[in-house]
Amino acid sequence: MMLTAHINKQNIPLVSVITIVYNAESTIEQTILSVLAQTYPNIEYIIIDGGSTDGSLKIIDKYKDKITKWISEPDNGISDAFNKGIKFSSGNLIALLNADDWYEKDAVKKVVENYTNKYTVLCGNVKLYNNLNNFKIKKSSIDSIESVMNVWHPGMFCPKEIYDEIGLYNIDIKILMDYDFVIRCYLAKINFKFIDENIVNMRYGGVSNQLITKSMKEALIIKENHFGKKFKHKLEYLFFNSYYHTIIYIKKIIYG
Repeated sequence: MMLTAHINKQNIPLVSVITIVYNAESTIEQTILSVLAQTYPNIEYIIIDGGSTDGSLKIIDKYKDKITKWISEPDNGISDAFNKGIKFSSGNLIALLNADDWYEKDAVKKVVENYTNKYTVLCGNVKLYNNLNNFKIKKSSIDSIESVMNVWHPGMFCPKEIYDEIGLYNIDIKILMDYDFVIRCYLAKINFKFIDENIVNMRYGGVSNQLITKSMKEALIIKENHFGKKFKHKLEYLFFNSYYHTIIYIKKIIYG
């Protein structure tokens, strides 16, 4: 099922916000409300549901008149859902907001104020919450892109032209498709602009955190694919060291 609502076009950039959902009834309403509460007036909101079986669809339906497009059908994972949303998008800038994350009220406005080049990826700060509801501010960077993913995709706004040039998310990558995409941008010498403003709130506990060992393996394979065999010994480290050390490594990445 798919619903479409009219958008009032204006002489300012259109921003497409995409939320992918699968059984997120406890958080999706906060996500939706954070988009609807934005102070920036020209947003299209697209929701891609993967066939939820909980109460997510009832919550989405509650706001259907304020959602530009939404679809509910099985997909082939996160990358596939992202790609569906991007293909539906008509915005100048495209943002990916997870179903358990939420924007600050001026998030889109602050990003658009920095939108001056259609070949620049814009990234704001992320407030990363742990299970105790404490948070740490994470600032995006590509300075150490060969070692660690420091671009937090819920705070990333990407011009449509860059997706046209670089391509969409790799559906063969099941967890760290955003890391792969950022590396592809980096290697293609796409510009990144980092905005020192808190843009989005992100809950610790997403797919990459729940599947720590698999995400570690995938990260190192991505690095080897893009940067060569120098990461081979790190792959061996992953398989032959304890699960404990893997967890410590991930926490270091997240909490610094």
